[in-house]
Amino acid sequence: MTPDTLGARQGDLPPEARLRRLDGLTQALTDEGRITEELIAALRRQRAGVAESDYRQVDESVRAMSRILLTLDEARRRRTTLAALITDGENVPLSDLETHLGTPLPPALAAVRAAVRHSAELAAREIAINQRILRRALESGDAFLQRLFSAATPGGVYVPDGDAGSSAPGGVLLNRTA
Repeated sequence: MTPDTLGARQGDLPPEARLRRLDGLTQALTDEGRITEELIAALRRQRAGVAESDYRQVDESVRAMSRILLTLDEARRRRTTLAALITDGENVPLSDLETHLGTPLPPALAAVRAAVRHSAELAAREIAINQRILRRALESGDAFLQRLFSAATPGGVYVPDGDAGSSAPGGVLLNRTA
């Protein structure tokens, strides 16, 4: 974009300048889609690490996801800025661009918009799956520790100091939040 067209309203721009703005948005969405696919791959690596009890793989996937989410946030901001230039500063959802502009989007932009939406929906599903798996893994770990420490007490009974005559059954309670 040239400096003289940067602040110009979309309707006041020559057609080639409008197309450059739309091409910029297409590229931004392409980048955002690629980054979202990287997130999906990291989520799948995390799930594989949990399934294989590979804490290093889980840890690496968490660090990768952290970096990817920062990059994705930057890509989203870039896309939002470019969309604002196209919509004259109005906050218009990508799904409403054609209506707002009063003209069909270039085919490449329409295709990449659909692909990014699909990737985002897939990422949301992958996140939900990982949340369930991680929650179950934590619950299983808690249950295992509970059984382990309950079985480790003599006779399965907790006996406080000085109360050796007590025969009340009990076990060890673990509080992972403490």
